[in-house]
Amino acid sequence: MKTTSITKSAFAAALAAAFSLAATAARAAEDQAQTPPAGEGVREESHKWLSVHAYADIETAYVCRGYVWDTRPYSAQFIDGEFDLGGFGRVDGYVWSMSAFSSKGHSTSMRNAYNEIDYGVRYSYDVKLADEWTLVNGVGKQWATNPGVRHNAHSLIDWQAFQTLRNPYLTPYWRLRYMRRPYQAAYWCVGALHTFDLAETLSFTVDFFGDLGDARHYRHLFGPKPDHPESNYHGGLHALNLVLRLDWKATEHLGFYAFAGQFCLVSEDAREAVRASSAKEAKCDLTYGGVGLKLDF
Repeated sequence: MKTTSITKSAFAAALAAAFSLAATAARAAEDQAQTPPAGEGVREESHKWLSVHAYADIETAYVCRGYVWDTRPYSAQFIDGEFDLGGFGRVDGYVWSMSAFSSKGHSTSMRNAYNEIDYGVRYSYDVKLADEWTLVNGVGKQWATNPGVRHNAHSLIDWQAFQTLRNPYLTPYWRLRYMRRPYQAAYWCVGALHTFDLAETLSFTVDFFGDLGDARHYRHLFGPKPDHPESNYHGGLHALNLVLRLDWKATEHLGFYAFAGQFCLVSEDAREAVRASSAKEAKCDLTYGGVGLKLDF
């Protein structure tokens, strides 16, 4: 009888414990159902739809599109507004201007301010190929004006296309410019660069690229061929460039940079034309550099 009584008591206690555990589990399940998952109910950081990038620098010479345009020191200013379209890519508009510090030392009659002002719009989108590998694709249109060149204030209009393969190792890229007015010609740039992180706020970039063009682009840059004014230039590679750049990020939005570059004409036709030119800026080879500051918001 005693044994039976103990068994009944144990059974009753076990049954009560079971009901208690069930009630506790039910309350826990109810509390969990009423509690939002981690992060839910907390407002996420707003998407950055607009980014602004700007820089201002001082450079020792103006080298562009495989040609030395000016050997006088000058200042350049740039501002770009970029709109993020989410999964549809990005669109941006920019303005770039340059002006020489002196009105002397150039073959063309120049005013001292705003020798060139360029405007442009671009569209780009990214294709993620793998972890840390992204292909950037883009197209654009640019208007280059020369308000500082007397009697020559026309606009140079060109269409552009570009691609860059971003990755941790070597970043190859190419850019194509097809000029439509006032003359028709094609110019493209092909190169590769790599950035070394020297410290948390300090980086060093090596950029090596070539300038290429068709025969029409050559004739526009270098004029008629010496001794053979009616013959055409050979299209293809005509210049090589090496640029070394040091960047220091002072704050989240402010940075400073310095660079040095080496320009070299490798086309014999181009070198002969430059040697025959009497222009003060006519150079087959040139070492140049600059310093500046940049802003990113």
